[in-house]
Amino acid sequence: MEVLYLTYDGLTDPLGGAQILPYLKGLAGNLPLTFHVLSFEKPERWLQTGSQLTNSLRNGPLRWHPLRFSRKPPVLAKAYDLWQMERTATHLLKRHPIRLLHARSYVAGWTAHKLSQRYGVPWIFDMRGFWADERRETQAWPNSSPFYQALYRLWKRREQTMLASAAHIIVLTEAAKTFLTESGLPSDRITVIPCVADYDHFFLSAEAYALERQRRRTELHLPHQAYVLGYVGSIGPLYEVREMLRFFRVLQSLREEAYMVFYTPAAEEAVLRYWDETGLPRSALRLRFVPRSELPAYLTALDSSIIFCPSGFSRIGSSPTRIAELLAMDIPVVVQADLGDHITLAAQIPEGLYLCERFDEAVYYQVARCLLERKPRVPPLREASAPFLSLPVGLQRYKSVYERLLSPVRVLTK
Repeated sequence: MEVLYLTYDGLTDPLGGAQILPYLKGLAGNLPLTFHVLSFEKPERWLQTGSQLTNSLRNGPLRWHPLRFSRKPPVLAKAYDLWQMERTATHLLKRHPIRLLHARSYVAGWTAHKLSQRYGVPWIFDMRGFWADERRETQAWPNSSPFYQALYRLWKRREQTMLASAAHIIVLTEAAKTFLTESGLPSDRITVIPCVADYDHFFLSAEAYALERQRRRTELHLPHQAYVLGYVGSIGPLYEVREMLRFFRVLQSLREEAYMVFYTPAAEEAVLRYWDETGLPRSALRLRFVPRSELPAYLTALDSSIIFCPSGFSRIGSSPTRIAELLAMDIPVVVQADLGDHITLAAQIPEGLYLCERFDEAVYYQVARCLLERKPRVPPLREASAPFLSLPVGLQRYKSVYERLLSPVRVLTK
């Protein structure tokens, strides 16, 4: 059976390697499926790994149809990419016996909805979070602009259309599912699949862990007895960099020999702009871009990590990718309580997630003291988090959705 997978994210993006390819390879290995994968690749990423990935997928069950990601002009570029996606997907539908469409997020979802209406092929709306609300809340679509107000309303209408027409809906959190069911959608049409991690990739034996920790700290000029707080990921409006640095300043006030490491693809100037605002010495900062293949080794240099995001309605649907990867490496994470299912997850994984009320310095001091008193890798967070955040958990849930939709007798509840 053949499936057409649509994503506006690139397979050569870090997100593609962490959150798309592992699932597709796992599904193709567990079910008799051939995937046609239509993605949009950023030119700089394509130059780095495009040829290598093409060769690795050749002759396998994943048939890749990459398109070029357009950046300018902003809104027109997205409209052009949407047209490209629909045109290419239509071509694939006409040439292959596609039984199911799987669309990741809203841009791909709108294309899948239209194709489903036109050709009668059922589709999965893998909506991730509440994208239009996220764009507004992070000021990517400023509410002060009449144009972006109209764009927001357009995508909210499309959201309702897609939710109604999809054969099945995937969300990242139980909080998002609760909101959708309270809005009138049947519970059995919605599956929760959080961002998980490949625990086989994020694993080092105790001996290798100790060796890499010493090696990476030496490489990063970090004293071996220092306390190291890490941030892993991009820099931008989706993340509260200033507030994360405010937490680090509290941590450093309690432990003078404390450092902060950013493993990020962001330009050095972008991080330094935030850092210099705090008055913290640059000598306490380390910056490094780390490819996914090397990330487990570099994570050993950290004692803990932190992820803060702006608050807002859209955050009920958020499940940061890095949390599972960090927990797989026995690294606790400081997070905000109002993000996704963090309160539930913190109860399920003792000492794995440290919940913070952002902008509350008294809470920062309390959490920082807990981190400084904690022994490295005790308790083992990997074992505690695997039943909730490892790849087989997410893969089994996707497999159940596929088996239901591709079974000879299928009943849809609308």
